[in-house]
Amino acid sequence: MYTGIKLINLLEKQHQKRSQSGLFKKDTFIIQWRAKVGSFPHPDVETIVSAGEPCGRWWPGEGRRPEDKRNVGENWERLRNLPLNGYIPGSCIRGLVRAWAKQRPEIKLRMYQLLGHQDNDKITPGKIEFLDAWPETATKLSLDIVNPQQEFQVYHQGQCTPLSLYTLGNGTSKIPVIVAIRGIPGKATNEEVSEVWEWVQQALSLYGVGSRTASGYGALKTSSSSQNPATDPRYAVKQFEFSLYSQGNAGPHIQTMELRPSHWRGWLRSWLMRFFLGVMPENLAKLTVAELMGDIDAGDGKSRKGCVRLQMIQGKTWGDRSENQPSFYLWKGKLQISAPKDILNKMILPIIRFAVMVGGVGRGWRRPLHIFCMNTGHQAARGTNLILSHKLKDKNTGELKPKNFGLPLKPEVWHQEYETWLAAVRNHWQDRVSTNNHNIKAEIFSPSTCAIYAVPGPDINPINIKSLKWEDIVPVETRGNGMDLIYNRNHPQNYKRNPDLGGNAGGGTAYCSWASIKRVNIANQEEKTDCQEIVCLFMGGQTPNADHVRSRFLRDLGNMNNNVHLFGVQSPQ
Repeated sequence: MYTGIKLINLLEKQHQKRSQSGLFKKDTFIIQWRAKVGSFPHPDVETIVSAGEPCGRWWPGEGRRPEDKRNVGENWERLRNLPLNGYIPGSCIRGLVRAWAKQRPEIKLRMYQLLGHQDNDKITPGKIEFLDAWPETATKLSLDIVNPQQEFQVYHQGQCTPLSLYTLGNGTSKIPVIVAIRGIPGKATNEEVSEVWEWVQQALSLYGVGSRTASGYGALKTSSSSQNPATDPRYAVKQFEFSLYSQGNAGPHIQTMELRPSHWRGWLRSWLMRFFLGVMPENLAKLTVAELMGDIDAGDGKSRKGCVRLQMIQGKTWGDRSENQPSFYLWKGKLQISAPKDILNKMILPIIRFAVMVGGVGRGWRRPLHIFCMNTGHQAARGTNLILSHKLKDKNTGELKPKNFGLPLKPEVWHQEYETWLAAVRNHWQDRVSTNNHNIKAEIFSPSTCAIYAVPGPDINPINIKSLKWEDIVPVETRGNGMDLIYNRNHPQNYKRNPDLGGNAGGGTAYCSWASIKRVNIANQEEKTDCQEIVCLFMGGQTPNADHVRSRFLRDLGNMNNNVHLFGVQSPQ
């Protein structure tokens, strides 16, 4: 660690003594969250390492298998931090700069001249050296998790198991790292070094560093406040403001509250899968999602690099706890999603409009934030309340004003939005679209595979958003008619904790609910309630006329007073 920093400083002094200060550039960049980069030696196969680094194997203990290191709970207790200091390999920075320059035809050939190039005929050496970037303070690699959710959340198969990995950063503290390059004396000029240094600033600020950057890892911000990254010429960017009221989200430690970019990434990926399963055969739907979001294996043994990037920007309110019991939490910040323009505007954003109307993000996303009474008599907060907004230009004043991102409670708007999305998909993936994929047991979002109703209640919003506390009401008053139906015990087979409808998050094997419920602060004039609940029921291969528990739940929804059928299949009359 100290050798790395000392080398950078000594090289800088050497160039200054030789009056070659223009050949050396350095600056401090800030890792905003976590980075999946290098260590010495590397702890697992997912860590990027420099080519000259000795590669050792990290074994968890005598007589144990390598995969045993993946147990998150045990690693949290025994090995929260590896006894290794992390850094950013110079080869990683160089690769990022090359990738950034290749997307810009006006400087691509210039990049080959300065950074080197190899073709079938000859090798052109580069003129610039990239140094390993080290944190200003020695920083060990900390425990992190990857939590595959698709099979569990979309297909209702198995129970997802979090896996361990280690990253530079702990998810709470930002990390300053020193990035430096130097021109090779006698080959590079001061002007050429300055030119490449500008590329470094742009590439690192735009793309981040290390692996998993599309999921929010490795985001970097330069200490030079005047340096704003140029946008990727192929991409469009959409920025949202979000407020997430939640029972709590976590990372490696289930009791430590932590909202992570990967929560958003999993949310978006799952919703893309639900939509594409409705318009494509299963194998092509998985391939399409892999092309958009990336995958190590899309079912054909090949890995795919996605084209959708996501970045979460932390706000001033972050994990604030409610004033009264039971505790819930609030996160506020920005969410940036970027993708090729037509993909973003015609494919991704319409799906987000639906997703934000029928659920939340992270733990408990299928239920509105409410008070739940456990068998012990204790009360607990359950569910989420997600508010996503964006800024639109006012037609009269021209000012940008925030507006909730979603859909009005008008059936014609929901159907038109879906049909417009479907037309764009047919146009883009003409050879893939087929709607004969509705009988598999999975959550499929289409007009013939799910049902969405708006129902009254609760009477008032149970959350006081100004003081961040529960209103003075009893637990049952935090529920609307949709939640009351889930909790109702008067059915031949209860809906709550029923694996075929209400799920079961209790001990043992967990099951997802097939119904997602979202509270919206839109008044129901007939019932005189300030709020309504939007209930999205995935049929999972069942039909409205069947005797299945999901079919019975659909009929109960349809018989509810003052309901509005917004989208999808309807209860038989």
